[in-house]
Amino acid sequence: MSDPWVENVQDYLNDTYTGVTGWNPIEVTGRTGWPTMRALTRALQHELGITALSDTFGPSTVAALDAIGAIGPSTAHPKIAQIYNLLIGGLYAKGYNGGDGALPGSWSTQTETGVRAIQSNIGVAQTGTVTSKLFKAILNMDAYVLVGSGTSAIRQVQQWMNATYLSRSWFSIIPADGSYSRDVQKALVYAIQEQLAVAGANGNYGPGTRAAVASAPTVAVGSADSGASKLVRLFQAALRFNSYDADFNGTFSAADSTKVLAFQTFCLLPVTGESNYQTWSSLLVSNGDPDRVGEAADTITQVTAARAGALTAQGREVVGRYLTNVSGAGALNKKIQAGELTDIFAAGLRIFPIYQTTAASALYFSEPQGAIDARLAVDAAAGYGFGRATTIYFAVDFDATDDDIANRVLPHFRGIASMMHHLGDRYRIGVYGTRNVCRRVSEEGLAEFSFVAGMSTGYSGNLGYLLPENWAFDQISTVTVGSGASSIEIDNNIYSGRDAGQSSVTAPTGAAALDVGWDPTLTSALESDLQDYVDSLTEYDPPILPTYGGIPATVTAILYNDALVTSLARAWGIRKALIQAVAAWEYWRRNIADTASDTAVRNWYQYLEELEIWQQNPIGPPPVAPIPVTEDSSTGFAQIFAATAIAAHNWALANNFLTSGDALNTDSPTDMWQVWSSLADDVEYNLSAVPQVLMWGADDVGVSGPPRTNYTSTEIFDIIRRYNGSGSEAERYARAVVGFYDIFEGYNAGLR
Repeated sequence: MSDPWVENVQDYLNDTYTGVTGWNPIEVTGRTGWPTMRALTRALQHELGITALSDTFGPSTVAALDAIGAIGPSTAHPKIAQIYNLLIGGLYAKGYNGGDGALPGSWSTQTETGVRAIQSNIGVAQTGTVTSKLFKAILNMDAYVLVGSGTSAIRQVQQWMNATYLSRSWFSIIPADGSYSRDVQKALVYAIQEQLAVAGANGNYGPGTRAAVASAPTVAVGSADSGASKLVRLFQAALRFNSYDADFNGTFSAADSTKVLAFQTFCLLPVTGESNYQTWSSLLVSNGDPDRVGEAADTITQVTAARAGALTAQGREVVGRYLTNVSGAGALNKKIQAGELTDIFAAGLRIFPIYQTTAASALYFSEPQGAIDARLAVDAAAGYGFGRATTIYFAVDFDATDDDIANRVLPHFRGIASMMHHLGDRYRIGVYGTRNVCRRVSEEGLAEFSFVAGMSTGYSGNLGYLLPENWAFDQISTVTVGSGASSIEIDNNIYSGRDAGQSSVTAPTGAAALDVGWDPTLTSALESDLQDYVDSLTEYDPPILPTYGGIPATVTAILYNDALVTSLARAWGIRKALIQAVAAWEYWRRNIADTASDTAVRNWYQYLEELEIWQQNPIGPPPVAPIPVTEDSSTGFAQIFAATAIAAHNWALANNFLTSGDALNTDSPTDMWQVWSSLADDVEYNLSAVPQVLMWGADDVGVSGPPRTNYTSTEIFDIIRRYNGSGSEAERYARAVVGFYDIFEGYNAGLR
């Protein structure tokens, strides 16, 4: 929303500083933001006599302001009028009235009122004058009022820290917005370093600070600050910053101890209700105490029998391993190796699967790539024999910013979730990444569990962010376990127990082996065999109506979607030829009557929409219902009725073959239109419905499964017949389509 006062500031800046070396004009939008704040900063530097202008309000700017002294009504400086205007402009951009809408080039009563107002919100003394630290706070995008999900409990601490440490050379004014952030965390560590007299204090939780914290007095019930000691308040502050709202009065109570107990329980720390090194560490930094020995590990190295023994000897219970390798020269062979799962399970270990290709920059992530990743992950997991409901952790292995998460990572996981649903929800989705990535993805409902990259303590996504509620594994350090043949480098993970991993797999081998992708060198032979077969048919020759395209177009279409069809077959644990046979047959048999039926359905739902609009505003005659009334038709690639797809969808939900989505109602025009239009217009949706319809039909005629890769010829016939319905026409349909099945299965079997 445009603010005329901010617009005035932007106009003033452009009018006054355009042409100044190092200053760039800004867009006049009337909206505050970093471009305006940076333009104000560069303009201030120019007025202070700094020639190398910068977006950063750095030491040179601070020193130049300190040389002037606190800015107020009687400040003397050759450029004071311009400095006043930049100060007032900063107040406007910050949301404070600094001059009754004007930039007068002078200090007014309203200017002082605006300064006092922002000082009050920051939590510092209301002097009415502006120091270099306050000027810096005005010319940034930090907020000093509650914003969004900020809490008054955290804001109270922020204001106290601003008031308490303002005079310290190491301290810059921090936000007072009620939210824990990187700058707030750094200020807290600085305060602890001062309290514990850590040499070389720098706001980082390094070895010196860790040693000082380990030797610090215990904060327990009855502990209280006195004199210069602020240790209890700082511990209470750390609890509040981690969403455990302890008191904030410098006296540690039994209620505070209860908060500590809850935090320690959540983080799987020793439960004492008091401060100690591990508790302080987990409150202050994402990897906590990196020397803790977790019960889980992940590794890019094959877990042999000897290595598995070394892991269990150290108390490890579950290990994360990779489903695939990254393609390309020089790529690590990090995927699960032949026989490795046997060695893992024989040692009493469990396993959780990880999917990662590169995933090391924002450019990798997108919704289409997410769909590809989901499909490839399912293909690999099914090939290893991981059972239904196994969680696969999809990696985000870089320091994703909020913008990266919003614009790249979340769409990527939407693509994963959508494809996982298309593939029958065989596996659950987990996310690996920083605390911020895990939290954001999980809050969107796109991941069930989080695998937190906690040891990346310098990542912005770990600084000032809480451990997500659904954390399953927290990666805190890299260590080597065992020696000699048993030596293995692992990432040391704290294990919450939320995801137990898998203690066994059922690898499909031999005759039960899952189908694989198509070999393009066989396409011509496949086309020839299918053509010879349809030429031999008598029951369907000649067709009642001319079909669209013929066998060449059908083969092109079905093989164009081979990756999806392969993944569907592997996810459902059925033969790929079942999907190929009915889909290819229906695609080949499409004709002008199907087009007419589809048009009639579209006309019907268009009429319902127009009728609803007319009923809300009944002016003129009502719309006329189309003739014939056609609410449903077989449509799309595999010619599926909406009612059939809904029945199959509801069956899959009821039998836990789908675990997301809601039951649909064929009596609901909204549900019918949503499903029918998706079947008609979205090939991926249509083909993904095929195995649901096949398996719903199999259940209806008493054929067991899925998963089943060993259906008898009689069962195959019964399943295909049910896909078309019942009666003599369905019998005729099955006799014909089984021929397609046999041809496709012959080729698929040779590729397995």
